[in-house]
Amino acid sequence: MKFKTINTIICSATMSVITVSAIFLAEIIGIANELFRLPYLLVVAVIYAAMLLSESKKQLLLKWVLSLPFSFFCFEYFWQTHYSIRALNWIIEGYGTQSAGGNFSGFIVLILLLVLCFAGMIFAYFKSSEKIKRYIKVQSLTGIWIFMLMIIVVAYLETRFPAYHDVLSYH
Repeated sequence: MKFKTINTIICSATMSVITVSAIFLAEIIGIANELFRLPYLLVVAVIYAAMLLSESKKQLLLKWVLSLPFSFFCFEYFWQTHYSIRALNWIIEGYGTQSAGGNFSGFIVLILLLVLCFAGMIFAYFKSSEKIKRYIKVQSLTGIWIFMLMIIVVAYLETRFPAYHDVLSYH
């Protein structure tokens, strides 16, 4: 497999994992300390833009398109494990299931994250060029480290959360 192909896959997976997990981790960060939520989302958008930087516009589009199926599987994991509800019950014991206000707040965070990532995509679109060639190896190594770090953080937090059936018993 060519290095460009491997780089494209690594960057797409990293973009997916960091963006989808940010939807759920921003909730945990916001409850722990609201001041850190926006800086965290900005860092996610910067990483998203950095992973999109490419030698050509075609490669940028390929990275983005490949990130969609990765995002679906990542989102499915968080959804099926009831990650945010269990996280909320870990932080606020006896919280129960998420309220309409909590869902609305999560929706606002999601919209903010999508706007920031879209801005990152526009930035990457205009910065992508042949000059990016020397940056690609650093991009792949950084992408692998970020990808692994996010998986470790999500897995570690997962071990701390209460079981979903325990959450349902709070009512």
